[in-house]
Amino acid sequence: MRLLAATLAALIVASAFADDVDDRRANAGVRLFRALLSADIDLPKKTVAPNTLLIVFFYVDDERRARDLAARFVQESKEIRGLTVTTEVMNDPTLEKIGPRSAAGIFLAQAPPRKSIASIVHYGITKHVIVYSPFEGHVELGVLGGLSVEAQVRPFLNHATLDASQISLKPLFLSVAKVYQ
Repeated sequence: MRLLAATLAALIVASAFADDVDDRRANAGVRLFRALLSADIDLPKKTVAPNTLLIVFFYVDDERRARDLAARFVQESKEIRGLTVTTEVMNDPTLEKIGPRSAAGIFLAQAPPRKSIASIVHYGITKHVIVYSPFEGHVELGVLGGLSVEAQVRPFLNHATLDASQISLKPLFLSVAKVYQ
């Protein structure tokens, strides 16, 4: 019985630690996501209304967390390169709710299953949309951008997805980013 109690306690602590790490990565990711969007040379062409960018925050089952991250993003990024920012949260990995509108970026507020990641990456490539995930291992799975936590936190890009998406980034942003081949 003590072994079971100890195991459960360890799992609870590990789960809380993992959530804390994911929260820190997501919060740091919001700032780097803004910088990545700013580096998109074609950003002014990706408006949903005159001078308005649509940024989607994708979640799996925690809509509150996605809304919190979206609110923080808007608070820190009312404008990007003179364009007003509007956000939507959704949990459909096909992203059909976006419809004919054009999102400028998609932020993964929670780590979706691999099949959903593949669907979102495909959407980003075909629609030339920046898909960003703060979660470890997602850039290697095809997500265009993320963050690399080493001696310092810096942008992390998937070179193949960037090329396939036909997104052009400013050279300065590329010079400071870690690139996954």
